Amino acid sequence: MHLRSFHHGAIAAAVLTVAALLPATSASATPTLDAPVCPQAEALQGLAIAPTPALAEPDYNAVVEISAGALPAGVLLEGDRATNTPYVFRGTPSVTGSFTFTVKRIFEDATPLTTSCTMTVGTPGDVSRIEGLDRYDQAVTVSKASFASSDIVYVASGEKYSDALSAASVAGLRKAPLLLSRSTTITTSTSAELLRLNPKHVVIVGGTASVAEIVVDALKAVVPEGVKFTRIGGADRFEVSRALIRHADLGVSSASGVVVATGSNFSDALAASPAAVLAQAPVLLVNGSASALTAEEAALLAHLGARSVHIAGGPASVSPALETFLAKSFTVTRSNGTDRYEAAVALNKAAFTSPTGKIYLASGTAFADALSAGPVAGRDGSPIYLVKNGCVPNSVLQEIVRLKPTSIIVLGGTATLSASVEALKSC
Repeated sequence: MHLRSFHHGAIAAAVLTVAALLPATSASATPTLDAPVCPQAEALQGLAIAPTPALAEPDYNAVVEISAGALPAGVLLEGDRATNTPYVFRGTPSVTGSFTFTVKRIFEDATPLTTSCTMTVGTPGDVSRIEGLDRYDQAVTVSKASFASSDIVYVASGEKYSDALSAASVAGLRKAPLLLSRSTTITTSTSAELLRLNPKHVVIVGGTASVAEIVVDALKAVVPEGVKFTRIGGADRFEVSRALIRHADLGVSSASGVVVATGSNFSDALAASPAAVLAQAPVLLVNGSASALTAEEAALLAHLGARSVHIAGGPASVSPALETFLAKSFTVTRSNGTDRYEAAVALNKAAFTSPTGKIYLASGTAFADALSAGPVAGRDGSPIYLVKNGCVPNSVLQEIVRLKPTSIIVLGGTATLSASVEALKSC
């Protein structure tokens, strides 16, 4: 499906200001000598630029230099012909402004080629952190920061990620918060938050092994009489996902597109939830190693009226065989990357095609602190990017440059994402 619905092929790209001065050559002249390449046209102060080769093809006989103007302070053109070190733009801009410069490629036996470039350096958005004492308090903190009240509240296990992932897109589509519970006890802060939200309906996601009836009884004792409680469970995580989406009152009545993600790990579905909500689509958890949809999954897609499917994650997450099966009945697209971080970048590039006011940074290795943010990010039209414990992948930094958020929110405490992430240190 087209992300945004899903706006396939509408990925925004920075436009370089380039004026290449090429000498006239005959049609038979070989080899073709290309002008040097500009670095990225837009950057943010304090964020490392994407390392960019100054030549489209390596040429160890040429020298590349800045012949006029100047790069922003902190950005360098590095390389050395004498040591066969390729010329690369790299570094971190330390100043703001618009910088015009000329890149020259010098040959031993040919006329130099030049390219005029401009790099505009802006100011990054404010970085803040949402953290709780634990994953349950984290969900409460996210809810408090985002909801004054809510008619519906979803409650899922904080010990296992699958039910909460199933709930994230549905809660986002319903513009409702997601709170987390232990299997047999509920925290005081969660009980207090449920009371504050003043819901008319509380949805327990998962079976009694995930959220026991004793927990439901404790929650009923907190809220006023008359609040309705509904449990949506299933024999396994896949059945829970289907049942929640299909529920007549608390799920999704129809959707032209569906996002499919593996239920075997959390990263693809976590990043996919906000993008799916933006496209008014639910996230369906499937057995990613399967070669076909189950009869129940096929029936659900038919019930929704789905015409397109977007696969979140690469072939190791959702098999090529399943993609081939889906393509027989639906328009199928896939977001993929070399790892979970790059897969999330690819998905968000396709889904979020214009600047957003806010983005979220979540751990790519620990699910707990980010689970409850999915519905909020989806409701607000904000992406979630996966980052490492001690740094932010450069591809994510370039997404920050592209989307120009005024607010960057780090999810979780420093044990999950260190102060280096808050400082937007590049990996």
